[in-house]
Amino acid sequence: EDTQRAARLLQNALRYNLGWAECTYESSSSGDRYIIVGMKEHGIRPPASAAFGITTGLMTGIYDEKVTGVPVAEARRRALKLIKGVAATHRVNGDPKAGWGDHWQSALWAALAGEAGWMLWDDLDAETRRWLPAVVEYEADRFIRPDYVMPYWNGQGGDTKAEENAWNATVLQLAVAMMPKHPHVPQWKQIGSELMVSAFAKEADMESNETVLDGKPVKAWLEGYNIRDDGALVNHNLIHCDYMTTFSLNLRAFATLSLAGQPVPEAADFNAKVLYTCLVRQEWSSPPYDPPGGTMYIPGKAEVYYPQGTDWSRFRFPVFYKADTYADFLGWDKGWPHRAAEWMRIRAERLLDMQARHEDRRVFADGEFDKYAGREQMACWIFADAFLLRWLADHKAVTQQANWNLP
Repeated sequence: EDTQRAARLLQNALRYNLGWAECTYESSSSGDRYIIVGMKEHGIRPPASAAFGITTGLMTGIYDEKVTGVPVAEARRRALKLIKGVAATHRVNGDPKAGWGDHWQSALWAALAGEAGWMLWDDLDAETRRWLPAVVEYEADRFIRPDYVMPYWNGQGGDTKAEENAWNATVLQLAVAMMPKHPHVPQWKQIGSELMVSAFAKEADMESNETVLDGKPVKAWLEGYNIRDDGALVNHNLIHCDYMTTFSLNLRAFATLSLAGQPVPEAADFNAKVLYTCLVRQEWSSPPYDPPGGTMYIPGKAEVYYPQGTDWSRFRFPVFYKADTYADFLGWDKGWPHRAAEWMRIRAERLLDMQARHEDRRVFADGEFDKYAGREQMACWIFADAFLLRWLADHKAVTQQANWNLP
């Protein structure tokens, strides 16, 4: 039933995003790609996210024309046009100055579009088969350049580097899975482990954590830290619940590497349980925190308590739903009075109700999450991540964690 709910969430999101793609973009003169015009986050991340969601529905076989209203062949055609449109406009394939890439978030966009194309590889034309690996290689190689410096928060300022390091790791995960014989694989694995460990490291980890992950003690991977020792994470000058769920970016490795039949890095779930436990169990007193106080997760409710408020939306249930899905899969909640599966199901039902309000099956109504233009494409990607993990688990296809850096 949990997998079926996840499938319905994704299918509804595909209904919206397939229509969005066709209405938003003009097609090239050859008709084989959408023309992507914006070269920054709002131009590239939405089509990359939608491509990944649509492809996941197609690849897993759960695509349902009756739900989406689009024949499967046409859905595949639109996914391929999104993938090629994104790949064509990267600076490695197009204009080296005007094209997208080398952006603080572009590794994530490359990971989403790249994984979509990798899953639909047999359907790609010759051009896209050249362009797409070039995009993934280029974005992965950014982090093995001699001048790359690992960013850390170290308790200074209002923006941790946790999310940034975690999304940068996603392209390293994909590069290793997609191109296992590439000569840069050892370097990609090394920096990938460092990014995943550093993303959610505590000060205490940097000072004394001797646990060996991917061949090195945790403290040996680190030159700083990115979360508080209690598991809270600071972003946008707030203790920010939304960003505390970004441990799920590291956990994408469980699906990505499993699709390639490769071991999952030991670093992939580092401190993820620490953050999730903080969301579920840590009490926040009011005052000094906003009323009514209590835990961020509220028993029996989809809503979340934000101790210092939020600058995005109080309806961002998809990110918590995905966090719950991973927590349930990894079994972090043994012995807890409220289990991850409870919140996962509550949020899934709430999200299905939200989609049911709209004929096009979008999630958010006007006024619920207006601050981010790519909200529906982000929801599509998140639902695809959650469903793909469950689908792989149901097929007993999730690979084991092991030292990623062994030759």
